[in-house]
Amino acid sequence: MKRVEVLLPAILLLGLVAALVAPAVDAGEPVTGRLRRQVEPASETINLVLDPGKEDYQGSVKIALRVKEPTSGFRFHAEGLTLQEVTLEGPAGKIEVSHKEAGPMGLVAIESASPLAVGKYALAVRFKGKLATNSIGIYRLESDGASYIFTQFEAPHARKAFPCWDEPSFKIPYQITLEVPAENIAVSNTPVERESVAEGRRTVVFYRTKPLPSYLLAIAAGPLEVVPIPDMNIPASIVTVKGRAALAAEAVEMTPKILAALEKEFGRPYPFEKLDLIAVPEAATFGAMEHPGAVTFAEAFLLLDSATMTTEDRRRVATTIAHELAHMWFGDLVTMAWWDDLWLNESFASWMGDKVSDQLYPELGLQVSEVRTTQEAMAVDSLLNTGAIRKPIESADITFGSDLGLAYSKGPAVLEMVEGWIGEKAFHKGITDYLSAHAWDNATGADLWTALSRASGRDVGGMLTSFLDQAGVPVVQVEFIAGGGVRLTQKRFLAYGVTAPTSSRWRIPVEIRWGDAGGTHEKSVLLGDKAAVMKLGTKGTPDWIHPNAGEKGYYRWTLPQSALEKLVSEAPERLSPRERVGLAFNLSALLRAGKLHGDGFLKLLGQLSSDEDPEVVSAVIELLSGVKGAFVQAEMEESFAAYVRATLGPSLKRIGTTRAPRETEKVAELRQELLGWLGEHGRDPGVLELARSMAGKYLESPASVDPELAGTALRLAALDGGRDLYENYRKHFESAKNPDDRFRFLTALGSFRDEKLFDEALSYSLSGSLHVQEIFAAPFAGSTS
Repeated sequence: MKRVEVLLPAILLLGLVAALVAPAVDAGEPVTGRLRRQVEPASETINLVLDPGKEDYQGSVKIALRVKEPTSGFRFHAEGLTLQEVTLEGPAGKIEVSHKEAGPMGLVAIESASPLAVGKYALAVRFKGKLATNSIGIYRLESDGASYIFTQFEAPHARKAFPCWDEPSFKIPYQITLEVPAENIAVSNTPVERESVAEGRRTVVFYRTKPLPSYLLAIAAGPLEVVPIPDMNIPASIVTVKGRAALAAEAVEMTPKILAALEKEFGRPYPFEKLDLIAVPEAATFGAMEHPGAVTFAEAFLLLDSATMTTEDRRRVATTIAHELAHMWFGDLVTMAWWDDLWLNESFASWMGDKVSDQLYPELGLQVSEVRTTQEAMAVDSLLNTGAIRKPIESADITFGSDLGLAYSKGPAVLEMVEGWIGEKAFHKGITDYLSAHAWDNATGADLWTALSRASGRDVGGMLTSFLDQAGVPVVQVEFIAGGGVRLTQKRFLAYGVTAPTSSRWRIPVEIRWGDAGGTHEKSVLLGDKAAVMKLGTKGTPDWIHPNAGEKGYYRWTLPQSALEKLVSEAPERLSPRERVGLAFNLSALLRAGKLHGDGFLKLLGQLSSDEDPEVVSAVIELLSGVKGAFVQAEMEESFAAYVRATLGPSLKRIGTTRAPRETEKVAELRQELLGWLGEHGRDPGVLELARSMAGKYLESPASVDPELAGTALRLAALDGGRDLYENYRKHFESAKNPDDRFRFLTALGSFRDEKLFDEALSYSLSGSLHVQEIFAAPFAGSTS
């Protein structure tokens, strides 16, 4: 499904998540509302007559059924559809049946005049429906004057397009036939078997699919443009709306490499017959959706302008493509049995997607950005009102909440911790065994950790469930003991003054690294309910000690104050950039827990701000944002601005305001962050003047400005800008074809300090010509720097 790493800052913080609410159901159904299994579909053919320029459509389905035990009726889903004719045929011919609404969310009850015996049957339904306009189900939209049809069926939305058994455990083959205007192109999950044109209509018959759940079916139709992807062993292409094909080059270059890397990781080839990546102007997801063979993306997650793209743009596209293609095995080949294991799909795809993206594009800095994502997850997970990411689900009525969103951040971090604990070889064997055992079928989380336990000889399930089935983050307390050792204990990490209603315990793989006169050493232990004592073999305390070696553990940690200060001073020499970023965030956590005073925190943070690695300085900037929000009142802003200039100014002076030959992408990204902070919060006059100059140049000629700095320059110029600049930005936004350019100007519109202009930007977010994914960009523009 969609990524947590999304385009909008507010969504980055909140995550895109599914909280599932159980509605009441007809008395003939189980309490959960799930369909009974005495009658099951075996296959389904779908015929739809579609016109993107019209509101209505017509269709018919024929569903092969297996009656597994005698019954007088059964249920299926058809929400918001007008069922014009319903017929049932059995071994002896046509059977008289009636149908009626049987509950919420499109439950339809079929009743037969006489009991149905065990055997094979065929259900045929002719129906009509309306094309939605809210990016859910089967919907129509307009882009640059042309009309299109797209679909979004996860989770309970296939039932809004055609009658079906709309639950993930009903995994069957489908064959789709579409009739569209002759000038349209039609796309679905499989290649075209045959097509014909007659009387102004194009009829497209697609090959039968492999067994799939209904939520993974996809349809796109309209005057689409198709860009082939070469160097693939299957037919593959990028599909866009009219006029966007020129923005597909980066995705064309990335896709073959990403797919090949995933095939190597999974130890088996891509499991489907073709691959289309479809860019959708208005999508319900803030990222993408993993339909096999027809993956849909919000445009900003697939299309890039090579002249103006930034490192973050490339990172977003690479990780999203990799995430969705990882689903081809984990979610599509093997599908969750029910929505309570949605976390498993998303956690694994996020972890694997980032892993292969980092292998292919190390310059994007994913090794360290993963640490920051984990830290964001810990911040949410530390709140008492956050729930477990794995819990019983009674209905597929997905809404947005705050628990399952952690599947995109906490889940991958926990999987990484498991891999570090049992070893990469055992982890890989467990995954490949799991896929082999459940290919083209359904599975549960328990099936996965059973495979991992068998491959490693360790109780992976006991460790995993302690992190997945309860909320919260553990904190590992490290105390030095006589004889050259440490004593480890655990409790739940909470902010200062907060008390949990119940105690929690985890099974934590703790990896400790330390240094002494004999060199650098590492040891690990599985910390449970009881304290663990680890002998270090040193005389007295070690020279330095780091309680989360490799920054792979999903836990906070504490050290005695003197050891903490020593670790910070030794960090540039002893810790990797990944570990130094984790150290900075752990300091912030200790501040929130009351284990570190504010002055001590700022002192230690100041030491880290001089780090020569751009990722570490970037983490310091992020943590300063929290300091500003929590502690800086209006009367303190001048003093804080001076602190910002003193803390961050030297880093900008070191790297300069323009790109140097052969500098890394991460340095370029840091320059943008430093300019943003020194301009907005440090009120540095030189930076503000530079930003105004760059913004003016960008408005005249976008290619004349470093794309890494363009968005920051536009925002900083807006701070003290007036009506003329606001209108200039708005006109550029409305004429922009590139989704990244739209985002730059929209966030700049939300950056004006003039109250009237800011209010106009908020109103424009709701009433202007915005896509659904863009509505939060202006209101939250201030959080982007």
